[in-house]
Amino acid sequence: MLAEHSDEQLLSLPVMTDRTKLMAMNFLSRTQTCLLHTNPKSQPKATLHMVQYSLRHGMSGLSSVGFVLYGSFLACLGDIPAGYRYVKIAIRLAEKLNARSNMCEVLALGSQVMGYVEPLQSMNDVMVRSHEYGLAVGSISNAMLSRVMNIVCAFWSGKQLSLVKSNVDDTLRLMSSHSTLVWILQTLPLYRTVLAMIGNVDDVPIILGSRSDIETEKERKMSETNLHLLKVVHFNKLFVGFMFRRYDEVKQLAVAYDAIASLPFNTILISHCMHVFYWGLINFWIARKTMDVIWFDRGEKAIEKMRSYAECSSWNFQNKLLLLQAEQCFYLEDIESAKRYYDAAILSAQEHKFVHEEALACELAGHFMLESGEGRAALPYFLLAQKKYHEWGAYAKEESLGKFIKEQFGRETTTETNIDLSIPAEPDLRKRRAS
Repeated sequence: MLAEHSDEQLLSLPVMTDRTKLMAMNFLSRTQTCLLHTNPKSQPKATLHMVQYSLRHGMSGLSSVGFVLYGSFLACLGDIPAGYRYVKIAIRLAEKLNARSNMCEVLALGSQVMGYVEPLQSMNDVMVRSHEYGLAVGSISNAMLSRVMNIVCAFWSGKQLSLVKSNVDDTLRLMSSHSTLVWILQTLPLYRTVLAMIGNVDDVPIILGSRSDIETEKERKMSETNLHLLKVVHFNKLFVGFMFRRYDEVKQLAVAYDAIASLPFNTILISHCMHVFYWGLINFWIARKTMDVIWFDRGEKAIEKMRSYAECSSWNFQNKLLLLQAEQCFYLEDIESAKRYYDAAILSAQEHKFVHEEALACELAGHFMLESGEGRAALPYFLLAQKKYHEWGAYAKEESLGKFIKEQFGRETTTETNIDLSIPAEPDLRKRRAS
């Protein structure tokens, strides 16, 4: 039915007026969040019912929710362009019908698909609008949803970490005052990641009766029954371990995460592409340590996934794809190709304003040079990585890397250095990437 309609035809369908049918749409809409957290396999059925109901009986504000969820489902299946199309239809429909009560949810969920096509940094403004709509109509749960997504987007787009922490502090206190437990639990794992990267932070809010930087038994029990929360908690621990180069811990977590990563989820989130990115990097790291091809194969799957993302947005994903390819070449001992990919990844992250990923690419390039016997060439990369981590506000990571540099090179380092930090990229690097 849907394939028969153009965008304009969908937007021109009659308005749903039957109260019984509107109540049915409301019921289907309310089941979405519950199913997302408790029975993800069944969620698409409710979404498809909303879309089919709208096509048969007319459009309503809730139809925009159905279309945005349908778009998210398509994107999750891998068809991001089609998903993006239906997200845009959903937003236009909500605007046309002046569906203010639904606009918060539509923008919040829609931004998670739009972030795969449009510059990630621009999604923060979309989620601020979403939050404002939620507050204006008194939809506290959806307003909190938009704040959670705003925090996630701010972190992964490389926003200065002190600003991210301040936002999370305010958000957690607000959520606590409104007793929105589900969103508190979704926010805490990333908050602890932020704190780990900043380091030495005593000013944290008291949430659920304890300091928010300490995982409680209640949280652990909740994550056992909430598949999405379980994945979020585990991934954040994996990310922190990887960033601080704690190999044994990362390998142990990765074995468990492999099973969790395959759990069903039918709504795409911006964080999902970050899971793919870091999961790929981690697998290549473990593959080099163990020489087990299983880990390498997983890394290659991450490359294929990231390549499909990069086709939708080179701005957001080109640097990530390049860094994964660099790590792939590192494993394959293709030294010259690895050098080119590392340099290209650094340049791409710089051009697209991802300072945290520029830092990571520099650091991994340094490890590659060091392990390839080019210690002298590695030092400028490590020093630039340290400088970029400082810019991001990841002071604990900056300090950790500084200690590593001192151990390896026998010198104190700071973010200010007289060493030439220029990246030795090939002269035709920009031209080759453009082609």
